[in-house]
Amino acid sequence: MSKRSLLALACAGLGLTSLGAQSAPANIEVMTQNQYVGADLFRLVGTADFNSNVIQVLELRTASLPAERVQALAALIAQRMPALVAVEEAYRFTCTDANPADQAGCEDHAIAGAFTDQLDSTLTALGGKYYAAAHVRNLDIAFPILFKGELLTVTALDRDVILARSDVPTAKIPFKNFCLRPSVTSDGCNYAFVASTSITIGGQEIPVNIERGFVGVTALINKQPYHFIATHLETRLTETEGRIYQSGQAAELISYLTPLVQSGVKTLVGGDFNSDPRNPVLTFSPEFLAYLSSQGVPDALLPYLGIPPYQLLSSLFTDVWTLRPGTSTGKGAPLIGLSCCQDEDLGNQKSVLYERVDLLWSSAKPTKVQDARLLGESISDKTRPIAMGVWPSDHASVAAKLTFGK
Repeated sequence: MSKRSLLALACAGLGLTSLGAQSAPANIEVMTQNQYVGADLFRLVGTADFNSNVIQVLELRTASLPAERVQALAALIAQRMPALVAVEEAYRFTCTDANPADQAGCEDHAIAGAFTDQLDSTLTALGGKYYAAAHVRNLDIAFPILFKGELLTVTALDRDVILARSDVPTAKIPFKNFCLRPSVTSDGCNYAFVASTSITIGGQEIPVNIERGFVGVTALINKQPYHFIATHLETRLTETEGRIYQSGQAAELISYLTPLVQSGVKTLVGGDFNSDPRNPVLTFSPEFLAYLSSQGVPDALLPYLGIPPYQLLSSLFTDVWTLRPGTSTGKGAPLIGLSCCQDEDLGNQKSVLYERVDLLWSSAKPTKVQDARLLGESISDKTRPIAMGVWPSDHASVAAKLTFGK
């Protein structure tokens, strides 16, 4: 079955009979929100004292107040009520005590706050106004630790999720029927070009993939279809290594999105791309590219490695932030709107956002961007009491109201 046929199935799920271009409603509002795990998980990588570092991560996540932060993040969504939201880092942490009769370890105040499900909590906080239309599972890991003499099993699950407003019908885009690495247990795909590392448990090195993914839906808004995709690309890691992975993932994503764009249905993409418009192109020697090829990197991706994801996406999509009111005067210039990143512990008093990596893209250039703005970047958005509060996330959310047609 062809990609186009599969995309037709997604539209058929909404009662649509054609993938051709149709007149669009006046407005659609979309949003992207990175909810943040609450600690730098790279603390766990390649360390001889894995147990202590897991405890530190759990303590940091607890101190970041994930339950309170989700309330604040949900309030940002409710403030705008966009039709569709791309959510990244919707983490779920769980804990099981080896002794079922004694849950003291998992319930210890120093770490108990870490064990939340950010997706379920977000939906609960939104009170039925949104539903999870599709999700992709990324990092999914379980490991034993010793905590105050108790043997605990901790799990961590990272997801990218599309939330749809309750009045917006959706059908999942069947990417997993033709992508290279379909997610067996969720609705999307994981990138074939994936960074890997190792963790050391009990003196034994265990390989771990740093999974990233993408997922999409076709949504019907005012009787007109839109494709909406959520993703989270690899971080920069080191200046060279991460850039290789994220550019490869961006190229892979574009290969799957091109048929959507060609279908004539407006395609919108939201997510954390870990790529700022100012990032330069990296140039690699033929010898280094040959080495990457010998290590299994697909030859089709080699020409794109080192090209920032922002530039790659710009070849197919319009960055809607660049059309926001005021860009012609400089007051709303594209580099205003820095969305990342607050301090790891979210405790910084003033916002320290320094780059624009949380992006919204449109395959069709909007006639007008009525409004595009950051949310969650003001001191008033901190958890209460503000004097002792934390930022809702290390990222600001980004929302945009788009007009297509006259």
